[in-house]
Amino acid sequence: MTLVGAALGEWAHVPAGALLGGMLVSLVAALSLSVHVPVPRFLLLGAQAVLGAALCSSFQPSAWSALAEHWLVALINVVGVVAIGQGVAFAFSWLGGVDVRTATIGLMPGGASAMMVLSEELGADTRLVALFQYLRLGVVILVAAAVGRWMGHGPETQVATAAALPGAPSPVMAWGTTALVAVVGGAVGTWLKLPAGGFLGPLLLGIPFSALGFPVGAWPPGVLFVSLWVLGVRVGSHFDEAAVHELKRVALGALGAVVAMVGGCLLLAWFWSSVGGVDLLTTYFATSPGGADSVLAIALETRASLSLVVAVQVGRLLLVFLVAPMLMRRLSARHAGLR
Repeated sequence: MTLVGAALGEWAHVPAGALLGGMLVSLVAALSLSVHVPVPRFLLLGAQAVLGAALCSSFQPSAWSALAEHWLVALINVVGVVAIGQGVAFAFSWLGGVDVRTATIGLMPGGASAMMVLSEELGADTRLVALFQYLRLGVVILVAAAVGRWMGHGPETQVATAAALPGAPSPVMAWGTTALVAVVGGAVGTWLKLPAGGFLGPLLLGIPFSALGFPVGAWPPGVLFVSLWVLGVRVGSHFDEAAVHELKRVALGALGAVVAMVGGCLLLAWFWSSVGGVDLLTTYFATSPGGADSVLAIALETRASLSLVVAVQVGRLLLVFLVAPMLMRRLSARHAGLR
């Protein structure tokens, strides 16, 4: 059924329809029927690697000049999204009576799996963190798909075909090079324990190779569809009826916190568009509070300037990866000192 939902999403020309359709069907199945579609870790890593490698061809050399021109406002937005998440977390902790560490980790716009591991290490409520993280992901995906549909004027898939890559290589050569980048980059990113390493590793490895003229970014027909379906099912299946019922005391507040976070990031996008002269669709996807893989998958099928979106999303992901552990340990030390 999740595959049918993914196919319907693509048929309706919704940006990243396979991701959205798979997520909605698996979400309904999890909440109404307590049926969870298992997504093995290797399959998730593979889907992330496929998407990361596919995005490489969209990062054109001209992006460097665009980033040089907008670097200050882009940096402000990278830090601003993290600051909004932290501010909302503090407010939710104070109003909702939730431990500040749990609220902060749950609403931090980083890799959901990385935040889950961090919550276990620092003694936060892992159930609440899981609820917050996947609620945030679900809302962000729905809003991003709606924005892409409304402002994108119809999907315009930016995934390169083999013939469109540098040198117009044969499909076999382009697919082989892309697969090699996906495998090596995914393995290295996972080994280094990067946030969403299966996605970020191929992206960081493939961008310079693509800039040097190597044919990176093309996949055989259907590969990207399956990968987006896997990512969507992964998000939807994490919602559990029993957990939501047990945590209903904070579920409504968590939803409000997530909506406030998305709204704050939308204001940042509007500010960037007004000050920097970048179109609002691009700035929205760039400042959208993750997950980076899901947001980029949706942006991939719109008219957004994908080079800027990739740069800002990856920059924020790395910032969260560097800052979050230090911040959480300070909060943990302060929490212990108050006892």
